[in-house]
Amino acid sequence: MNNNNLKKAFLEFLFNGAICTVLINYLQFHDWIKSLKFGLVFGIVMSVFYTVILPKFKKKQ
Repeated sequence: MNNNNLKKAFLEFLFNGAICTVLINYLQFHDWIKSLKFGLVFGIVMSVFYTVILPKFKKKQ
């Protein structure tokens, strides 16, 4: 991974994790600790998806 991919992965992690944390807190858990844990996991999964998995599918088409 080059520097640009790392930056993109980190921004995807922050963006998706922050949105998911806030939404899950208000919609489901009503507990910031559980919401942060869920948001961290979701942010990591989505950043890997957007920077590693999705580009492989785009290259095949």
